Amino acid sequence: MPEQIQITVNGQLISVPKNTSVLRLLKQLDLDQNVVFVELNKNALLKKEYEQTILQPNDKLELVRVTAGG
Repeated sequence: MPEQIQITVNGQLISVPKNTSVLRLLKQLDLDQNVVFVELNKNALLKKEYEQTILQPNDKLELVRVTAGG
């Protein structure tokens, strides 16, 4: 079993495998990367950064689903 790290997602503490990317986390949470805004440690990420951004212990993420409205 891979080593686990603790991160916070929308205020909830969760464990993920070490070396998990933001993109992999979104897939694990069944979230479409095209409709989710990601803030990592109070810094907004661009979609192109999701795959290469590796989560670190105690990272804090805020995930917001973007919806179209009018």
